[in-house]
Amino acid sequence: MPLTVLKIATWLSMVSSNRTLNAYFTYLHDKRVEEGPKLTAFGTAGRGSMSGSCSRQIGLTMLDVPESDPLDSKTLLAFHIGTALHELTQTAMESVWKMESEVPIDLRPLGYNISGNADGVYKDEWGYGVIWELKSKTSFGFKLALKDNVPEKHELAQAAMYALDPKINARSIHLVYLCKDSSYGKGATQMGQTIEWVLDLDQHAPGQNGATPRELAHEEAKRITDIATMVLEQRQIPERYVPDYGLVESVPYPDSKTQPWRCRFCRYNALCATLPTGVTPIKETSIQIMLDEREVNV
Repeated sequence: MPLTVLKIATWLSMVSSNRTLNAYFTYLHDKRVEEGPKLTAFGTAGRGSMSGSCSRQIGLTMLDVPESDPLDSKTLLAFHIGTALHELTQTAMESVWKMESEVPIDLRPLGYNISGNADGVYKDEWGYGVIWELKSKTSFGFKLALKDNVPEKHELAQAAMYALDPKINARSIHLVYLCKDSSYGKGATQMGQTIEWVLDLDQHAPGQNGATPRELAHEEAKRITDIATMVLEQRQIPERYVPDYGLVESVPYPDSKTQPWRCRFCRYNALCATLPTGVTPIKETSIQIMLDEREVNV
């Protein structure tokens, strides 16, 4: 019996309904594989964006250990949307404030094994550098920040670390939260809405118990540098430690609601769950096998 026009139209609709969805998921996945891990600005083990991360996650990243839990398609898409908004906002700041974007930062002169790229640097009215750091947020995270008017400690520390670079001659930081989606009802948010903090490096930072951005920066830079020494020189895996939470005795499953939430979204979740909680020599773990296999395949 020949197909009717209606049946043909229905069949074509079903066949093509996921082509676009699959196309951009495939594109984003292939692009991430092609680009590989992002290198630090000056080849250091540490980068500013490690601020606030779990000590073990930092160590595994420094060793370039293969991820046991790669980013899923939806997360890749969310990152891509955030990146697009990020670049648009940078362009706006370049135009209006004569900001320089993606400025290389080097903290090695201060004894820290850290480098990175500041989102932007512009001059204040006295000619001093201002570190501009942008964080895109979902409406949920944006609402929390809007309610308390307090930036997250690790993001504050990251911006302040970049301001330590002597060649920037910075005296302040400009931390911006950008809402990347809209919400409705009570406490509604709009895409593109911002919360902004311009803070002197030596003034008390909001919500940080009297600590200044400069103090937070040195504290976190030392932690990241100490992890680099532990991993690359002492050949040990750091403890499973999340700042402002503490030791994590048991790794939460990704689909659970168990704290700390960072572990649930960690790209090393499954691997970390097989390792002891405390500091462990690399040679006593499966990571040594992974590193050996990589050496053989090079």
